[in-house]
Amino acid sequence: MNYGTLTNLIYAEDKPADPKIGDGATLLQWSNRHACTVIEVKKNYVLVTRDIAERTDQNFEKGPQEYAYQLDPDATPVRANLRKEGKYYIGNQALKIGYRNEHYDYTF
Repeated sequence: MNYGTLTNLIYAEDKPADPKIGDGATLLQWSNRHACTVIEVKKNYVLVTRDIAERTDQNFEKGPQEYAYQLDPDATPVRANLRKEGKYYIGNQALKIGYRNEHYDYTF
């Protein structure tokens, strides 16, 4: 997989912990990250929903980003499949389980 930032590459390389319902998760895109929550766990996949991520810092496009997270009761569940190497993917995007983070890269 190709990731636009070193941070996303590092997160993608870590093997996830065993998922549990309610665990935070992060969908790793090219350089953005989206906070999710595990809502169902099966042998070969998990279902997650995107969280509501509200930006709480005042850094705008520059500086570190801080968010407050909450479950979105109206979010559509998405399936993340477990691959042979022990990592979860939604399509070709890695899902880091056990870590909830939102990040928007303003440089693109």
